[in-house]
Amino acid sequence: MHPDKAWGSIVVAQGTSPRRRRFSIGHELGHFLINSHRPREGMQFACSHADLGMENTREASRAKKMEAEANRFAAQLLMPPKRIRANLRSRQPDLAEVVRLAEEFDVSKAAMARSYVDAHRETLALVVVRNGKIEQAYRPDDFPWIEPRIGEPIPDDSIVHDHRLLPGQITAMEECDPETWLGASAARKVELLSEQVLAQKNDWSMVLLHAEIVESG
Repeated sequence: MHPDKAWGSIVVAQGTSPRRRRFSIGHELGHFLINSHRPREGMQFACSHADLGMENTREASRAKKMEAEANRFAAQLLMPPKRIRANLRSRQPDLAEVVRLAEEFDVSKAAMARSYVDAHRETLALVVVRNGKIEQAYRPDDFPWIEPRIGEPIPDDSIVHDHRLLPGQITAMEECDPETWLGASAARKVELLSEQVLAQKNDWSMVLLHAEIVESG
């Protein structure tokens, strides 16, 4: 990329899936088009797989913040919230909608799940699990703080333990005790908490959380 962004080029690793290529290109376009994004002097942006997973645009590290902002740019470009809402078949949160929309928008299920959580009118969060442990937790600002941390086991009371699903199978949305996923203080703000599980390959799964918040006043 030219230092003044007069021109640039994007190189994607061979063997990358078409959907990941699309997101990677959107990510690099974000670096190019967001005026404040500049690589270190004498270097180029060389974004890794981990960079494409950065989500917190309030990161203290400038480098991580830029990666998260580029990811947000790619998501907005490929999955505009208005288009997601316009293509919903149900107002009720459902991971089956995530699977369908991922196909329709030609993006990965993981990317669509995060954008679905952001775009939906209900208060949602996403937890990504592998081998019984939490790998990622995506929580918009309006969702209460999720208590289990990255790397910790799935809560014992989660319905993840109640089902033996094959890849691609999805549970119903089931009510759970709010303190299953939330601390005691956050749980008091929730009238009802529900969870739904999508099983994926290689012991990965997604858990969609739906919170109905206690009305104040």
